[in-house]
Amino acid sequence: MQILFIHQGFPAQFRSYVQGMIAQGHEVHAIGADPDTVVPTGCHFHAYGTPVPLQPYQEISDPGLENNLRRGERVADLALTLKASSGLTPDVVVVHSGWGEGLYLREIWPESVLIAYPELYGSSDLLQVQDPDSPPLDQARRRLLKRNNLMALAALADADAALTPTLFQRHSFPAPWRSRFQVIHEGVDCEALQPAPSRRIELKDGLSVGRSDPVLSFVSRSLEPMRGFGRLMRALPSLLNDHPNLQVVIVGGEGSSYSPPSPHPQGYLGALLEELGDQLDRERLHLPGLLGREQLTALFQVSTVHAYLSHPYVLSWSLLEAMACGAVVVASDTAPVRDVIRDGDNGLLVPLEDPGRITAGISAVLADPAGHQHLGVAARETVLRRFRRQQAVDSFSQWINSLVLLKTARQRQ
Repeated sequence: MQILFIHQGFPAQFRSYVQGMIAQGHEVHAIGADPDTVVPTGCHFHAYGTPVPLQPYQEISDPGLENNLRRGERVADLALTLKASSGLTPDVVVVHSGWGEGLYLREIWPESVLIAYPELYGSSDLLQVQDPDSPPLDQARRRLLKRNNLMALAALADADAALTPTLFQRHSFPAPWRSRFQVIHEGVDCEALQPAPSRRIELKDGLSVGRSDPVLSFVSRSLEPMRGFGRLMRALPSLLNDHPNLQVVIVGGEGSSYSPPSPHPQGYLGALLEELGDQLDRERLHLPGLLGREQLTALFQVSTVHAYLSHPYVLSWSLLEAMACGAVVVASDTAPVRDVIRDGDNGLLVPLEDPGRITAGISAVLADPAGHQHLGVAARETVLRRFRRQQAVDSFSQWINSLVLLKTARQRQ
């Protein structure tokens, strides 16, 4: 079978499926924006190049939307070229619909099974959570959410089916669209991500920690309100004071991915460091920025407790990866987290808007790591049972095979 994946930041969410389909002997192609992208071995990659961003001229209501339309044209032009020059006619096309890359594909490959991957349907009800660091959801942001949804709806209208990793994401879409979705999480590499009791990591010159040392970890692509960064930071003065040997490692970039940009020149991190000042022991607070795969895995393996304090939003890989490594997780009692963490069984759930409960939950684990170790064991068992990568690949393979067979049968009628 010939399969094409399309994502401006390829491989991103599609890595597991790409590697799995190649391992099964399928011919796998991919289209992405960056010509220097490192792709899985055996994948045929084609770059379309990112369009030059438009300036926010007054006559353009939404430069971001305009750029998405231009991305769609870039991908369509490349697809036509590949079809004419090499005969590329995929049996299955899987396209992330967030950036308009799938807008014109149905006309180019009408016989292909077209699968949309719309990440989330944004709504003010979903994103309007009170947060001391997040600006209010004003009319401009409400309208932006509506415009961002246009790409997902256009993709769903053309697609044969849609793919999403969680029920929460599927249920974010209006009810008439939900029957189009198949829920398959892309899975976790449980062989690479597993407990390592003897693992140690170096936090700075002369300071290394292992599983027997008190370590609190927090991981987010960007350190921002949507992922509860401020909630954690405001818990740190008490935690650092009550646990004198505690080392805190906060991983993430200083920009914003899901929240509006911070008005502070150093971002949300700079604002909180300024606010908390000398309440934080900077010798025990480590801010390495973004980490590579091996370093991040090692951090999860030595973590006494991993904090995951997200608003209701797309489930982060970091949560499942920490669980796979056997870390004890203290997480926000929000969707879709509560679909993965069962309070007192495989982790602890705390109210996102209750600073005292957040601090108390983390402190309880730090005060008695041995008494909470069973939560980490159960967390890994949850990932092995529900989120193993090979299980995801098998489910995806069976699903697309059934879609191809069904479409072929209909075309022969």
